[in-house]
Amino acid sequence: ELEAGRTLALVGESGSGKSMSALSVLRLIPQTLSPTYQGQIIFEGQDLLTTSLKHLHTVRGGRIGMIFQEPSIALNPLHTIFQSLSYPLMLHRSQEFKSPKQLKDEVIRLLELADFPQASERLQDYPHQLSGGQRQRLMIAMALSGKPSLLIADEPTTALDVTIQAEVLESLQKIQKHYQMALLFISH
Repeated sequence: ELEAGRTLALVGESGSGKSMSALSVLRLIPQTLSPTYQGQIIFEGQDLLTTSLKHLHTVRGGRIGMIFQEPSIALNPLHTIFQSLSYPLMLHRSQEFKSPKQLKDEVIRLLELADFPQASERLQDYPHQLSGGQRQRLMIAMALSGKPSLLIADEPTTALDVTIQAEVLESLQKIQKHYQMALLFISH
């Protein structure tokens, strides 16, 4: 059980199934693995294991945000920072934006919330132009785009140096407090 504003840490050895458990919450296990889901995952009163895929699409990236373990793999190399962030915003919150300027302002706000440096000047950059810490901050901003009540952070500091790890963790704490959201933090 995980309440709003609280953090639950899922800790285990490499290969023990932490990431697979997180992916199971959103039913993101590849069908080629023939996943068999048992039990229940109750989120906002609905069982995510039995809900329709249509409803699940509104939950994924909307009510539940996820920071994937490897931002270099999760980010589309053909999309700019602006494209990477505007797509989920339009998917989950399109009714909030009456003009392209409002959308751009929200993209910048999310990047700044994730402590992305020089956010407004970097919107046309591509993932390969970013450092590991910047890619992770972009992933955090993307995970926040739907105003989630649950954020799943799957080893969000992997492959970052110690100083950047501390900064990313501080950003996550600040964001969690700002949104009063639940945080599932996965680490080895």
